[in-house]
Amino acid sequence: MAEKVIKHASFWYVTAEGVHQTALRGDTVDIERPEDQARGERHGAFATKEDLAAGTPLAAYIASREAAAGPVPAAGDPADPEPDPDPAAGEEGAIGSDRPALSASKGDWVAYHVAQRPDDVDEDTAQAEAEGWTKAQLAERAGRQYGADGDPPSS
Repeated sequence: MAEKVIKHASFWYVTAEGVHQTALRGDTVDIERPEDQARGERHGAFATKEDLAAGTPLAAYIASREAAAGPVPAAGDPADPEPDPDPAAGEEGAIGSDRPALSASKGDWVAYHVAQRPDDVDEDTAQAEAEGWTKAQLAERAGRQYGADGDPPSS
């Protein structure tokens, strides 16, 4: 197991039990599968000692998130409520978000899809797959929502 602090807006990985998990920016998680560790390293998803040093933007973000959340309940205590997820995680303009804005070009969305591909999918295959989708489909796969008419929601 490798304990990692997530630097990106989000990072998905698979537990030893085969369960897909998503960790958010600032979360500390055990990345068990070597292929998840390699993918995270390849994409710069994990914080370095320099990223976590006092006074850095990531350290300040983690400190502010912890201060806003208050004391963390003991793991597994059903009497304590679940903390609310960070509503800004992964949103356009969120700290650490590398996802394109909804207004970005389809080429930007294709490049993002290729960069986020799993280790078992080669770049050419991911590129061809992404080019066959609409921009709205690419954004939806990345967790962004378009309106029913296929246009980005108005801000």
